[in-house]
Amino acid sequence: MYTAPSTTFHYPPVQDTQDPLSIFTQIDEETMTAILNHELPAAELYKLDTRRLTESYWHLIDMEDSKVSFRTVPSAREIYKSLDSLLVPLNTYFSILSVHGLANGRPITLPYYFFRYSSHLVKIASQYEWSAVLLYHFAFFARRCNEMLNGDYAGWAKVDVDLVEELLFQHRKNSEGHDSWK
Repeated sequence: MYTAPSTTFHYPPVQDTQDPLSIFTQIDEETMTAILNHELPAAELYKLDTRRLTESYWHLIDMEDSKVSFRTVPSAREIYKSLDSLLVPLNTYFSILSVHGLANGRPITLPYYFFRYSSHLVKIASQYEWSAVLLYHFAFFARRCNEMLNGDYAGWAKVDVDLVEELLFQHRKNSEGHDSWK
């Protein structure tokens, strides 16, 4: 049987646990506010992917020879080409919500809900076409944001059967595992 150490641990191990910006310094204040207010759309999770912060592809304004030109914003299919491209920023999102929630009295089960959803995504990505999984994720994410506005985070740990039936069932991967929506 496991016996917990007698010393008290504090998480997160930083001075100002009330301000996630002090931990996630790469996230701008506007994005952080949107996350904590449950207003960040699923399509904008890419803003949390530190791998992309330095890539010129994500800079939408070009300034050459005193001329300003705007690039088109990439589509969700271009941004989230694979499970990895979604899970990395999603895990940052979950980390922010966990740190903020735990520092503000949310139950210690909070990260568990997020881990369950990440595991669920891995499972369905192996069973269904990626395009359908991405649509499912966007719809699932929007529903959970609405619930979080009311303080309910437990929905992340549940399978949304209605969305599975509506968005996934008809898009099971074929025997070779290829995505037929391309």
